[in-house]
Amino acid sequence: MTAPSPISFTIILIFGFQAIALSVLLLLKKPSKQSDFFLALLLLFFSLMSVNIALVNIFTTYKIISLFRYFQLELLFGIGPSLYFFSKSITDPGYHISRNEYIHFLPVILEFIFYRTPVYRIGSEGLYKVPMHPFTVVYLVEQWLAVASVSIYIVLSVRLLAKYRWWIESRYSNLKDKTLGWLRIPVIIYSGFWIGWMILTQIDRIFFQKAFKEYYFLPAFIVLSIITCWLGFTGYIKAQTEATGFSKTPIKSDQGSSDPEEAQKIISVMTNVKPYLNPDLDLLKLSELLNLNPKTTSYIINHDLHMNFYEFVNKFRVEEFKQRVQQSDRDKLTLLGHAYESGFNSKSTFNYVFKKMTGETPREYYLKINN
Repeated sequence: MTAPSPISFTIILIFGFQAIALSVLLLLKKPSKQSDFFLALLLLFFSLMSVNIALVNIFTTYKIISLFRYFQLELLFGIGPSLYFFSKSITDPGYHISRNEYIHFLPVILEFIFYRTPVYRIGSEGLYKVPMHPFTVVYLVEQWLAVASVSIYIVLSVRLLAKYRWWIESRYSNLKDKTLGWLRIPVIIYSGFWIGWMILTQIDRIFFQKAFKEYYFLPAFIVLSIITCWLGFTGYIKAQTEATGFSKTPIKSDQGSSDPEEAQKIISVMTNVKPYLNPDLDLLKLSELLNLNPKTTSYIINHDLHMNFYEFVNKFRVEEFKQRVQQSDRDKLTLLGHAYESGFNSKSTFNYVFKKMTGETPREYYLKINN
C-alpha cells in the first residue's frame, strides 16, 4: 500500500470512471465494429485496475480493506489480449476473431474465479506479514503472471503494428489514414511501462526495501490512466484503416525472381507514363499497368531496385517536384501546389518524404536553386 494521497486517488478514479464510460459508448457505437468491441474491453479492464488501486488504498486508510477483498475488481489478464486483438482488428477490417482465439481470454475468467476464493482473500491480507502465508505466495505468483501476460501481449502488439507498417509501405504510395500512428504511440508507451515497471519495482524491492515506492507508484498510474483515456477518445473518433488483407497475408509473401529487364520496364513506365501522379497509386494498380503479378512487381521493386513500394513511388514524385519548381512558370503555383501536382496528397507527407530523400526541406531546396 502507498501513503494516502487524496488528490492522486481522485485523479485515478476520475480517469478510471471516464474509461468505463468510454467503453460503454464504444459498445453502443453504430455501426458496430469488432475493433470497437476489443477497445471497449481494453478500457474496461484497465479502468478496473485503476479504480481497484485507488479503492484498495482508500479502504486500507479507513481500515475496512477486509470488506473490499470480497469484490476485488482487478482483472489484469484481460488487458493484454484485449489490446492485441484490438490491434489485429484495427489493422484489418477483414479480420474476424475465430472461436479458437477466444481461448486467450480464458486466464481472465480463471482470474475472476480466483478473486472469489479464500486463497485470494487470505493471501492478499498476508502481504505485509512475516512469515509469509503460503496463500500469499500463490497470490504473488498470480500477480506476476498477470504482469508477464500484459507485457507479452503488448510486445506482440508492437510487433504486429511494425509488421503492418512494413506491409502497407510495400503496397501503397499514399499512407494517409493507413499508418495508425496514433495507435503505435500508446502501445509503445504501454510496452515500456510494463517492462520498466517490473524492472523498477524489483530494484526498489531488492536493493531499497520499497523505500521509493511512494515516488513512482501513483504518478505512474496517473500517467497510464490519462494515456488510456486518450486512446479511448482517439479510438472512438478515428476511422478504421481501409487497407484490407493484412491479417491473411504472410509477412514474407512477396516471392519472385530477379528480372533486370522487368525492372527497367517498371522504371520506363514510371518515367514516361507517370502513374505516380495519381495520389492513390498502389501496388495493384501499377501491376495492372505493367501486366505483372503484384507479387512479382513487389519483389522486383524490393530486390532489384532496393526500395519498398512507398519509397519507390515517392522518389519519382520528389523528382517531379524538383523539375516543376525549376520551370519558368513555377510561380503560378505555391510549393504545396506543385507537391499536389506531383502526386502528393498531404503537406506533412510531402515535407517528411522530401526531407528524408534530399536532406533539406522543400523551401530550402527552392531557395537554393533560385539563388
